Amino acid sequence: MFLLSLLAVDLVFGCLHFMLLTDFFDSRSFSLESDRGYPESYQYMKIFLTVVLLLMVFRKTRMPEYAVWSLLFSYLLVDDSFSIHEVFGGHIAAALGYAPALGLRAKDFGELTVSAVVATLFLLPLAFFYLRGSGAARSASRHLLVLLLVLAFFGIFVDMLHVAIQMGWKVTFVLGAVEDGGEMVAMSIIAWYVFLLHERDGDTRRYFARAVPQQQAA
Repeated sequence: MFLLSLLAVDLVFGCLHFMLLTDFFDSRSFSLESDRGYPESYQYMKIFLTVVLLLMVFRKTRMPEYAVWSLLFSYLLVDDSFSIHEVFGGHIAAALGYAPALGLRAKDFGELTVSAVVATLFLLPLAFFYLRGSGAARSASRHLLVLLLVLAFFGIFVDMLHVAIQMGWKVTFVLGAVEDGGEMVAMSIIAWYVFLLHERDGDTRRYFARAVPQQQAA
């Protein structure tokens, strides 16, 4: 029910976003692409909830992996709020002399550089603790990594397509909806998964072990 509730709100915001194309609804605050709009504020809420729940899991289990994951999502929250990768991406592009290519701006390559550096800074300690962690923590880290890659697919890859492909406002509108809508759905699933970690003291293996046979039997 928690996951369905999160996804239901995502769906409502997605529908309202497309209603902006009609003459009956014109509030830009409901656009998925609007800075500080309602959908973006809702996304911030989910990331903040994920950070808090990960800290609570860390407090329960004392497994350092969860503290690192909490810091990572804290960075994502700050980055989304203050556009850190965009600001530093522009500076890095200028400092390293990046040039536009493949339809992307020099600034876009700077943003990719920032994302790569930040990812390395977090993945190194996660790998260290993964090799020394318990089976439950290792399973959770694998799941969170896959979900994070899904989030990055929409936030980075689709975002780059959004910039590179210039085929009129309709294509731009749809790509923007796919990018931001995909991020919202991915973050809802992440928040739900971390909620499961909290409810099961950092161990979701038994939950999925029960769920899979039930689905197969059905």
